[in-house]
Amino acid sequence: MSRRAKSICRKVGCSKLIDAPGYCDQHLKSNNSFQYQNNNKTIESKKFYSSSAWTGKSKQHRADEPLCQECLKNNTITAAQMVHHNPDLTVLLKKGLNPLDDKYLESLCNNCHLGHLREKKH
Repeated sequence: MSRRAKSICRKVGCSKLIDAPGYCDQHLKSNNSFQYQNNNKTIESKKFYSSSAWTGKSKQHRADEPLCQECLKNNTITAAQMVHHNPDLTVLLKKGLNPLDDKYLESLCNNCHLGHLREKKH
């Protein structure tokens, strides 16, 4: 009976051993990873974010707004890596608002986006 070798948690500075590559339970749940974020999306939001309409809109929005808007507020220039809904996609859909409307979108770097997610949890 062969066993797979354990992996170290991907969180920088964590040395916990886990059964499969990825994050330990503590860091997966701490919302510091996109893996956690993706695991907690609703079926409706997964369908939306994988649609060609969203993919095209996200690319177009980053072309129009290529810098992270949060970093710019702190006088730092950072390339945007993704587009964030503000308010959240589920709120927009519940209110019957168009989630592809630029007024609900902002370009962010991954660090700022994860910061938004942490703030939302508290």
